[in-house]
Amino acid sequence: MMDSWGITKLDLIKERTMKRILVLFIMVAILLSGCAGNSQFKVGEKMSEINNKHTPYISINSLNAYESSGNYFIVIGTEGVAEKLVEFSSERQSIRAQGLNLVKSQDINKFLNMDINKLKKELGQPHVDVGSGFYIPAYITDDAYLICFELEDDIVFEVIKRDLLTNDIIARVNN
Repeated sequence: MMDSWGITKLDLIKERTMKRILVLFIMVAILLSGCAGNSQFKVGEKMSEINNKHTPYISINSLNAYESSGNYFIVIGTEGVAEKLVEFSSERQSIRAQGLNLVKSQDINKFLNMDINKLKKELGQPHVDVGSGFYIPAYITDDAYLICFELEDDIVFEVIKRDLLTNDIIARVNN
């Protein structure tokens, strides 16, 4: 059946359906742009700008940890600029890492009495120095832990495993 302009009911139904689909696409685009809000954490960004937008729940020297939209961001800043970044899901999955290679979780007992050069050979260059007045090299694991090595005469005498999602010390071994 056509009206006086030659438009059928089927044409009206098609037009309404197209409008609904268009509205649905717009809503999905808005939703997706809202989910992309975590991109404010970027290597090269000033730490002061990050700290103006977010409050760290862990702050150990140049390492800061933030929670945003259910994900966890570990940012290592040098001279006021974010140089390294890791994003973890709440399930401890690494979503992205920039500026560093995450290490595998291992039994921390094996590192006791290890020479710093052997440690670096096994794990690579430390991700961050978390010491305050003392050199304490630390590495971020692929499952969101921070492994810290306390040294005496370049020999590991204590290893601390800290949970980067809860800020709890999970394990500590020493001589």
